Amino acid sequence: MPAIHDIAWRNVGPAVSGGRTSGVAGTDQDPYLYYFGGADGGVWKTTNGGLTWKNSWPQDAVGAIGAVAIDPHDRNTVWAGTGEPNFRNDISYGDGVWVTHDGGAHWRNLGLRETWAIAQIVIDPGNSQHVLVAAVGDPYRDSAARGVYRTTDGGRTWQRTLYLGPSSGASDIAIDPRNPNVVYAGMWQFRRVPWSFASGGPLDGVFKSIDGGASWRRLRGGGLPMGTMGRIGLAVAGQRVYALIQSKEGVLWRSDDGGTTWRLMTRDTLVNQRPFYMSRLAVDPSNSDRVFFSSEDLIETRDGGKTYRDVLGAVHQDHHGLWISRDGRRIIEANDGGAPISIDGGATWDWRFNVVLAQVYRLGYDEQNPYHVCGGIQDNDAYCGPSDSLSRFGIENSDWRAVGNDGDGSWVWPEPGNPGSIWNVGVNELNGQLGIFDLHSRQNYDISPDVTDTNGRALAGLAYRSNWEAPIAFAPLGAGSNASGIATAYVGANVLFATNNRGRTWAVVSPDLTRNDPQKQLVAGGPINTDVSGAEFYDTIFDIAPSRIAPGRIWVGTDDGLVQLTADNGASWHNVTPPGIAPWGRVDTVEASGADPQRAYVAIDRHVMGDPAPYVLVTDDAGATWRTIVNGLPGDQYVHVVREDPVNPDVLYAGLEQGVWYSVDRGAHWRSLRLNMPSVAIHDMRIQPQRHDLVIATHGRGFWILDDLAAIEGLRGTAAGSAAALFAIPTAYTWYRWWTSYYGTQPDECCLSAGSFAGEDPPEGAMLTYYLPSPANAEIEIVNSSGRRVRCFSAPGEAGIERTSWDLSETAPVDWLAARDWNRGSDGPTVVPGRYTAVLRLRSSTPRSAQDDTASPHDTGVRQAFDVLPDPRAAWTQAQYVARYEFVKELDDELSAIDVALNRLDRLATMPGAATVRALFTSGVVNSEDDLLKPDRLRERLTILQGAVALSQGPPLPPHLREAAAVRAQYDAAMAAYDAFLRSRHLPPDTKQEVCE
Repeated sequence: MPAIHDIAWRNVGPAVSGGRTSGVAGTDQDPYLYYFGGADGGVWKTTNGGLTWKNSWPQDAVGAIGAVAIDPHDRNTVWAGTGEPNFRNDISYGDGVWVTHDGGAHWRNLGLRETWAIAQIVIDPGNSQHVLVAAVGDPYRDSAARGVYRTTDGGRTWQRTLYLGPSSGASDIAIDPRNPNVVYAGMWQFRRVPWSFASGGPLDGVFKSIDGGASWRRLRGGGLPMGTMGRIGLAVAGQRVYALIQSKEGVLWRSDDGGTTWRLMTRDTLVNQRPFYMSRLAVDPSNSDRVFFSSEDLIETRDGGKTYRDVLGAVHQDHHGLWISRDGRRIIEANDGGAPISIDGGATWDWRFNVVLAQVYRLGYDEQNPYHVCGGIQDNDAYCGPSDSLSRFGIENSDWRAVGNDGDGSWVWPEPGNPGSIWNVGVNELNGQLGIFDLHSRQNYDISPDVTDTNGRALAGLAYRSNWEAPIAFAPLGAGSNASGIATAYVGANVLFATNNRGRTWAVVSPDLTRNDPQKQLVAGGPINTDVSGAEFYDTIFDIAPSRIAPGRIWVGTDDGLVQLTADNGASWHNVTPPGIAPWGRVDTVEASGADPQRAYVAIDRHVMGDPAPYVLVTDDAGATWRTIVNGLPGDQYVHVVREDPVNPDVLYAGLEQGVWYSVDRGAHWRSLRLNMPSVAIHDMRIQPQRHDLVIATHGRGFWILDDLAAIEGLRGTAAGSAAALFAIPTAYTWYRWWTSYYGTQPDECCLSAGSFAGEDPPEGAMLTYYLPSPANAEIEIVNSSGRRVRCFSAPGEAGIERTSWDLSETAPVDWLAARDWNRGSDGPTVVPGRYTAVLRLRSSTPRSAQDDTASPHDTGVRQAFDVLPDPRAAWTQAQYVARYEFVKELDDELSAIDVALNRLDRLATMPGAATVRALFTSGVVNSEDDLLKPDRLRERLTILQGAVALSQGPPLPPHLREAAAVRAQYDAAMAAYDAFLRSRHLPPDTKQEVCE
């Protein structure tokens, strides 16, 4: 396959939603330096106290972070433990311990790759080579790679010094800062299955070392709970030790004698609302009575655990850890919304929402122009935002709209044909709660087909069960619409519901399509606590795939491993589950082919059963037989989603736990398509039909878009070809771009203020993608419908697939080099809407000489015609666009001639008469704003007129034409004086030489 160059994913956001973080670190060496680790977002760094953040994590490294620690003696040395230790149902695994010695510029993996998740890293304050790691391990299966690990040589070698067996890992480590030989560890047994989890076991407990973690003993009795313990969080301040223990006997214990005796401080679950997900605390180094608890709310005690209060200024809910400075004033904390910072001991907090950490479950899109991307986000509602902001600043936070139920979002779809109604599934009062959010009224109308209260109840025996991510789908408009043109919509529970009146009434169109095992429908949790969030509701429909080409044909996948099919709108159903795959895996995605109604693809995720292998299968006979298509995929990476290309059905796309893959031969071979995207879990992907973009929902870095798939669809053909190829060019629009929320100082202002976020817009204008069989000096020429060249520019020339763009402007006027950037010439005029042709020309790969700039190309070029359409928001006619173009073109030509003359006069500045002629053109050198203090001359007058008409795409009006005529008269006089000056000094006239830019 050809290499792919200059084609890149663009991250569009949202940052406004925040996202889950799990590890934070600060330092007493620098009050402005902090790091945090995203749940699947890598490691981020700020050097200005959180005003701006920079991702410092290697692109290819696993992005799930569990712990971050800065060396107390060297702020440039930072340790990171990968894999998220907060074992909810959407966590990602890690690949061991990493370290940087240059402040995040370069990272190195130091091993422990099999530990799956690391909960804590502590560095000996007296010896930077001595580091302890709490590895909690794989929550889905037994493994020996868990427990406490110790290095005394900076990570070159490791010893596992505390190990209780293959089911228990280390949940936390705390070191005595006054005596680093004294270390405490919590050991925790945890096992998750899709329908439940168990937190706690007979071997768990608090352990103490007095030799720096080389050996350990379990602390028993003395007031500690006698029964089974679960997850344990620890904090140490000399002889004072706090232990947050998951136990039926209480919540918080305190020792004032180094762990010999303990006192139960509270049974109030306020300080540890969901122990398996939280159980973290931090003690103020300046006050051992002051402790923060990372619970559902951020909780504080100021009297050593006797009383508690909510930290009301906290930014978000669901908290996972803190770091506190030595003086107790500066704090950074991790929660489900980000990593806010306090500089006043927790009284107030700041989080700028300028980092994309969104954990998107599922995505949808509308068919507007530009289209919008929508998705449900873990603990952060659901959002829709534009694929192109049409702003000069990119896609800002203000461009995103919350469209959900103020809880965890999952599925989001703008209604086909009615994009102002956003169907959304989330978890607020109900599991899999379905609503329609009206963009105009901003109301989310609940249309859930069943509102039975299931909070804390076993599901066995209930009529309906809905998944945390209850799926929605729409039949294609037309075939699946009622007489009013409303598309039939489906929502999955354990049965399939259908509505054709926007949820006012629902019909059950299937029997129970799941395995319906009552033993897997009990309340989740145990043996100490249950958990009633609904995330473990099981035996439910997980995906719905109506056929786009065969009305009435619907494929369904369930979270317990079944694939079901109806060909008659639900009148009859057939279990077409692929044989030979162990049960209870989750059918993450069913993809109904758009080319063959008998064909479908499934992606099955069995990592929740301890099997991380990829499972992608296809049937060509309506499920009678299936074949596996995973050749080339990593053998230890599970697959979440598979999609078929709507133009070339031989092309498939797959989203894995660490990136995107593609196949050009219908799954026979797979190759990575991650390109510039970080290593992050891909939970969903779709191809937007109008723009033909591949849109990705990552579970930790928001939405990404790969614009224009034509090159991917044509890869197989270009691989066999020896000639250059120019792929079909998408329709381009003369969008008029303007800022939406911030007033810049110039129309071409490029940047937001520091601390703001903007997602990436697509390249302006026409996107040009081509194939080169070998390296070459490539040029792109643009000609209009009459054959006139309007632009020519050099293009990337590596062998393989390349991409560049044309911004729809003609060649720009020549710049006056003595002027500041803000006062130089403008872009060339925007072309008139119409039909254009791009010509790819290749020259020899041997560098050309300066005399060869205008040489004829060595071949006739490859051509591709395309349309340029007007901004659909504007009402200008074609005649008005032509009038504007001719007007702007004349002004640009005048400005270009003036600037050519000024550049030459600047070179001839010492020649008699040059200054006099130069003064006809401009009021001064204009190296500052001092031109505002002087009367305008010709050049200033012309650029002011240009600026006046640049505020729209409208044609000139009589005042513009009058001023242009006056400018023209002044221009003719000045140019005549200039030409006379050149003749008087026997200098040749200026010549215009057309070269490729």
